[in-house]
Amino acid sequence: MNDAVNIFLCKDKMDVIASMISYADNQKRLGENVQSIRSRTTVVVNGSWVTKFVSSPKALDGMHVREITVSTRMSTAGELSKLKDMLNMARQGRIAMKNAQM
Repeated sequence: MNDAVNIFLCKDKMDVIASMISYADNQKRLGENVQSIRSRTTVVVNGSWVTKFVSSPKALDGMHVREITVSTRMSTAGELSKLKDMLNMARQGRIAMKNAQM
């Protein structure tokens, strides 16, 4: 993936769906043009601001990450080791994005 994306770290598949719906609804309330692509666990705002919702570290491989958000369910009821692995993978994506900009 060449473009930078925002990442929303989720606890499990159910958290991914709930977080996508909540995020899309919040963006719509702000008057943004929102497109939800459930099969790709992606929400696109105004045709360019891409947010990926992931529940495993493997899904982060090769992504250039702009911002990282942790869902409430992941931060309060998730496994700490899984969160640590996901944050490390996302951090590598942030470093790759910065290196690509240089």
